[in-house]
Formats: sequence, structure tokens, C-alpha cells
Amino acid sequence: MKLRHVITVTLGGLISLVLFFTFLLALRPVTIRVDHDWLKPLALLMASALYLGGVGLLFRYFHRINPRISRWVSWSLWGLFLLIQLWVATAWVAAPRADLYFVHQQALDLIHGSQHWNAYFYTYPNNVSFTLLLSGVMRVGHLFTGSYNSGVWLNLVQFAWLDLGLVAIWHQLHHKNPARANLFMVIIMTTIPLYTYALNTYSDTYVLPLGLLAIAAFRYLQRATSWQQITWRSLLLSLLLVAAYLLKANFIVLLIAAVLTIWIRPNHAPHQSFTRCLFTLVLLATLVVGGGLSRKTQQANGYTINQNDSLPATSWIAMSWNPATYGQYNPTDVANVRLQPTKAAKQAVAKQTLTQRLQSMGPVGILTHLYRKARLFLASGTFDAFQVNSAFDRAPNWYRQHRATTDWFLANWCQVSYLALILVNLGWGIQQIRRYHLTSAYLLGGLFFVGLTCFHVIFWESEERYALPLLFLLVMGTAAGYRQPLNILRYSQRSRWLPLGMAAAFTVLLAGAAWQNSNLMVHSNSEPVSVVSQNEGRYFQGHRLSIATKKSLTQPFSAPLPFNVIRVSNGQKLTGHLTLKNSQGKIVWRSRGQQIHMNQTVPLQSAGAYTLTITNQGRRPVRVLTAPATYPLLPQAIQHHPNQYLRFNVQQTSVAPVLSNGKFWLLFGAMWLSGLLVIDRFYWYRRRI
Repeated sequence: MKLRHVITVTLGGLISLVLFFTFLLALRPVTIRVDHDWLKPLALLMASALYLGGVGLLFRYFHRINPRISRWVSWSLWGLFLLIQLWVATAWVAAPRADLYFVHQQALDLIHGSQHWNAYFYTYPNNVSFTLLLSGVMRVGHLFTGSYNSGVWLNLVQFAWLDLGLVAIWHQLHHKNPARANLFMVIIMTTIPLYTYALNTYSDTYVLPLGLLAIAAFRYLQRATSWQQITWRSLLLSLLLVAAYLLKANFIVLLIAAVLTIWIRPNHAPHQSFTRCLFTLVLLATLVVGGGLSRKTQQANGYTINQNDSLPATSWIAMSWNPATYGQYNPTDVANVRLQPTKAAKQAVAKQTLTQRLQSMGPVGILTHLYRKARLFLASGTFDAFQVNSAFDRAPNWYRQHRATTDWFLANWCQVSYLALILVNLGWGIQQIRRYHLTSAYLLGGLFFVGLTCFHVIFWESEERYALPLLFLLVMGTAAGYRQPLNILRYSQRSRWLPLGMAAAFTVLLAGAAWQNSNLMVHSNSEPVSVVSQNEGRYFQGHRLSIATKKSLTQPFSAPLPFNVIRVSNGQKLTGHLTLKNSQGKIVWRSRGQQIHMNQTVPLQSAGAYTLTITNQGRRPVRVLTAPATYPLLPQAIQHHPNQYLRFNVQQTSVAPVLSNGKFWLLFGAMWLSGLLVIDRFYWYRRRI
């Protein structure tokens, strides 16, 4: 028992160190992979302090209300949450791009009886299980909507699936303390990545509720007392863990964390070793059976693993150790391995690349690279939420027009809340270590946090979206472990000037933060507004259509906003011209010159229906990037080429400051008033909980 106790406290210290390191990284989020500016660290710190102040006041309110009002508050919060989800699910429909394009298209092919798998899946077999799952969801959607390709249906299913995991956690918190359950609802309702990932039809969204349900099931297993309860709860937890692992391989870390926690922490069974041994055996059996069933299901749908085509694990490790990147996916590294004809040759090239890179880096270079990977993985509270959906088939026009500003506010809100959530979890962990007692849920979540970080920072590809489960762990930890800080304002009985002094200090610090961020009013945000974006046709396949000499290719499109820039097929050269016609067939613009780049600025055109024609007047055929699809990547396909869509972008240039003067001072003025309100409320509400 003593050894188990020492191990528990040691692991708690490790979790706290990782949280503290994450907090330091989050003060300076990465600027790669984002198209917006960040607030300076001082402003982020002050805003996160205000966030914590708001959480504290809410916590006090939820504790002071009676049970009857608390129930009404709970139902009201759930009702509001569902209304927000319904609005988002129907107003936004994300366009499947990159990996999502292949998964979506393959799922439709399976529905229509084709068992031919795209070469993409032999290189990336990790997405086969999700593709089979998605085809089933689409079949059910056809029964309700009459369409296999209803984006709103998929959004509603994804929100409902996420809600199932959230309900499981909410129920656990509500059983323990209704005030904490209400606090959980408020925080999760304002967690922006929840909504962006619910619009993202990919394995990241579908695996997350399995993890949440597994954490809830783990707590049920810990409380089991009879052998019947232990048996079926072990089976339930094992099914959830294995399903998550089969859907996304990095969830192997959660399996390991569950086994470690069940062996370290005590449970309620009369013979604790029985629970530990039975769960471990059931989990191993479920893993073997689940893996076998998964392979059988894939084979029954026409997919068999080709070892000579798939990327070996060493290639991903070697790619993640490319010193020229932060450990991100690198197409050049992938291509170097893919070109090798056999599995052995691929492994040899990957191993050689990894060895050379580690030797060339040396100890200092290795530590620097680990820091860069950790910063990419942990520093951004958006978790790639604003890049994961690069284009939308449906979105409100106000959002399209003001996307840069809207995303800036939401991204910085994500960062502020991320910092605050880390602080609460760090404080909760330190309190538990001081009491020499760690709860099982905290240890399980903390081990998953540390394990997932090590998995991606040390071994695997490192991107923000892979860290998404950590955000929900932090939200749960904040709701379960929030404690009111020592109320120093109680000393105001001795010194009435203390609240005024705190308000003055806050005002001075906020003025300094505003001065540090004043460049937001002058620094130009030159990111164009995306009007139409069909950017498929570049990732993995590079499909092209050939335009013969003296021939043309025409792509109809509908612009929801005015535009003045057209970019076709990476802006390649063309001997010929581009022609733009409106819905009446009238030519509204035509490129000048014989030799042009297909990246043209046009006179500002109003929103409406258009056709873009590419005419080849050269002596050789011109090949332009396209994407084949049996579902609408755009409302209409290329004329005379059914199921083919041109790769092009239509944009509206907008060169303006990140924030106007009015928005800038409105932001900092709101922060100032909020800070004074928090100080005032904590001064008057001296009663400690």
C-alpha cells in the first residue's frame, strides 16, 4: 500500500509539472497554421484572471440557490445549449476537404455497392474504420432525409453524439454536486472548439464521446461491489476503450492510463485485486476480439491491408523529427517513403531518415525540436478549430464577410479560457498532492494528458487537433475541482482602501496591456475573404483534366458575396484567357494578353451566379487540377464533365487593421468594467464556501 501511495503522489507531481509547462507555453501560442494575431501575454493573463473571476462568481451563485431553483437552472442551461447547437448545425455546413474528401467519397461508394477502395486508404489505413462507420450513418440519414449527402443531418448526428458524452460527465457531476454540474454546462457552452469540431465529419469528432463515456464508466467500475457489477462494468468500459482505439489509434494511451489507474487506486470491491485482474483480462480479450472483428468487417467491404502500400510507423516518427517543421505532416517526407516499392524498402528509408536526423541534430537540437513540437501541440487553446474547416457549403453571409474579425475574437477567447482552465486544474492537482490523496478520475485524466502529450511530442506527428481530448479533460477538471481562492478582500475590514488599491492596480496593468496591443489598430490583416473555395484536387491524388488546344473548360459557380480575385489551379501559367460571365450569359470580365497566370484580379463583381471559362490557345494541351466526386463539391460540376470539379478560389480582398479603433477600445473598456465588477462582487460577497 505504501508503494502504491508513493507512486500515486509521484504521478500527481508529474501531471502538475506538465500542466505548469503547458500554461507557460500557452502564454505565447504559435503563429504558424493560423491567420490571425494573438493578444500579448499580459493581456491574456489579465483576461484569464477575469474569466476565473466570472467562474468564481457563478460558482458562488450556484451554491447559494436552493435545490428547486437549481433544477430550473440546469434545465434552462441544457435548453439554451441545445438551441445554440441547433442554430449552428443548420446555419453552417462544412465542405469535406483533404482527408475528409476521401472518407466522404469512399463512404458514398460503399453505399452504392462499390467495394473498390481509393489508393489513399492503402497508404493511410487508419481511416478505414471511420469510413465504414460514416457509410452506416449516411444510410440511416437517407431514411430520414431522402439524401445520402445531407450536411445538416451529419451535423445533428455529431452534436447528438457529442452530447451523449457530455451528459455522462454532467450526470457524474450532478450526482456529486449540482452546482458543479451547472458550472460544467456554462463552461462547455462557451467552449468554441466543441462547435467547430461538431461541424467536422471526421474521426476526431466521433472518438471524443467514447473517451468521455469511458471516463464515466471507469468511475462506475471503481464503485462496483458485487462480481456481477464488476463483470458487466468491466465489459462496458473495455468496449468503450477498444472502440475508441480502433477508431483512432492514439487512444491506446487511454487504455494504458485506465489499466495503470485501476491497479494504483483502491476500489470499493471486497477483494480489490479481483476487480483489477478481471478488468485487465476482459480488456485484453476485448482488444483481441475487437481487432479481429474490425479486420473481418473491412474485408467483407472489400478492403484488405496491403503492407507494401501503407506507411510504416517508422515513417511517421521520422517525419515528426524533421527539423524544418514543428513535427507537422510533411508531404515531401511522405512522398519519399511512398515511392519505395516494398514494405522493407519503405522501412529502410524511414529508419535511415530518422537516424540521420537525430545524429545531425545532436542533444541541443533534439531538445529544441521537442520544445517546438510541444509548443505546437499544447500552446494553442483553439486546438486548430479555425483551420479544421477550411470551407463551408453553407454559412451565414455576415460570417463570411467578417470571418477574420469573428475568428480573431473567438480564437483569443479560446486562449483566455484555456489558460484559466489550466490554472484551475493545476491548483486542484496541487491541493490533492498536499493532502496526499488523488482522486481516481483526476489520475486517469492526468495520465491520459501526459501520455497523449508524450505520444505526439516524442514519437508521432504533432498537430493541435490531436490535443482536442485534453480540452475536455480540462473542462471536466475545472468543474469537478474548482475551489474558491483565499478571499484576501476579507482584510478590507482592517483596510477599507484595499479594494480601491486593487482596482487602481488592475487599471494600470490593463492600460499597459492596451498599449502593448495598440498595433492591432494599425497592423493590416491582409487575409482575403473567401467567397468560393474548391481546394480539393491537390492532396494525395493531384487529379487533372486536359484542355486541348483551341478548346475550353467551363465551371459554373455561385458567389454569396462580392469578389474581385480569381485563382485557378495554383495560379499556373496559361496561353489563352479566362472569361467570366454572369447568370444572363453576359461577359463581365476577360483576361488580357496571351500569356497569363491564372491568378487574376478582376473588377469588383456583385454576388450571384457566374461561369468561369478557361480557353487554351496554346500549341499544347493544358492540364488543370480538378477533383472527381459523386457528391456536390460545388452546386454544379464542370460543364460536359459530370462529377468533376475545378480547383479554384474566388476571394474578396480586404486590407484593414485587425481591429478598428472602436472595436479595440470597446474590447479593453469591457475588460476594465468587468474587472471592476469582479473586484466589487468579491468584496461584498465575503462569505466563503
